[in-house]
Amino acid sequence: MRDFAQVLQTATEDFEFNREMRYYTGKLHVSIGNKAWLANYDDGKLLSVEPSGTDPEGAAIWIKGTDEQWNDMTAEYPRPFFQSLQSSSAKHGVLLSNTHQLYAYLPALNRLMQIFRQLNVKGA
Repeated sequence: MRDFAQVLQTATEDFEFNREMRYYTGKLHVSIGNKAWLANYDDGKLLSVEPSGTDPEGAAIWIKGTDEQWNDMTAEYPRPFFQSLQSSSAKHGVLLSNTHQLYAYLPALNRLMQIFRQLNVKGA
């Protein structure tokens, strides 16, 4: 599985992700098993992404899943209900922040999962 910082860097070049992430100012925290990253955004622009502890540290948007859950979400052909974050949360226990920001930017986050999936298919 790819380093999530690489996924975010790739996403900065994706039109659809950028369109859906525009205007976001705040933190995005992602935990994959015992690894985590904290990304800072200003008006939709990625300012930084750094390794982090698994605590979301007050990030308005956070996603937390086990290695197995992320493997399923980023598989070339995800198992049922692993194709989007919301269904992964509702049916498979992936944890999501329950904030207005999460739902406002859910299309961007689902696009981010698609980018992650495409990168994994190309090879980690």
